[in-house]
Amino acid sequence: MRRLYIPLAWELLFVIATILLPKQSFHLFFVFYLGLLIYYYYFHKQFSFRKFARNLKRIKTFWIPVLVTFVGLLLANDLKNKVIQPVFYSVKDGTISIITRNDILPTFFYALMMIVMKPVAEELFFRKAIIAFGSKKRVFVLTIVSLLLCAVSRAHGLLGIAEWMLMAIPVTIAYVVTRNIYISIMAHVAFEFYDNIYSIVYAVGRILNR
Repeated sequence: MRRLYIPLAWELLFVIATILLPKQSFHLFFVFYLGLLIYYYYFHKQFSFRKFARNLKRIKTFWIPVLVTFVGLLLANDLKNKVIQPVFYSVKDGTISIITRNDILPTFFYALMMIVMKPVAEELFFRKAIIAFGSKKRVFVLTIVSLLLCAVSRAHGLLGIAEWMLMAIPVTIAYVVTRNIYISIMAHVAFEFYDNIYSIVYAVGRILNR
């Protein structure tokens, strides 16, 4: 539990900052994820490139669960965008808008943050650090806590929190079932790449041709 005091306080500061300084959301998200990565990689060694590389060689126990989780993320995203949002179209979901300058360097850092920093930081904190295994009741309660904390970092409104909890369910299930954080990290990275690469390439093309 001691390892959670600092990141929980860090998230509280981040949430307050996004409420007070919504126009600085890009910088706040970048610093938030960077802080989590430094804390869990350098200070608590929760990620190993060597272990990650070993996992990449396993088809049955790594890539198949990654594929299943990725499909789950796609389905959750479709449910959010094509079912929930049309039904509640008149309700503001409170999702934090990430605003960045229309230039090459900010776009590069946006891509780095969304495709690499965000998924790795979220999995190390919201999944590996928070969900502790033991009794089924304990795992269930901590899973709900992890989903809620993850959603609060992305949205302030009740609808938005519910939507982002839904989005986190596939990677959460993957970690609880396999107890392998590298599976949820890889699936999350793959989904963020799929979800962001078109808009990033389009933005770069528009910047270069203006």
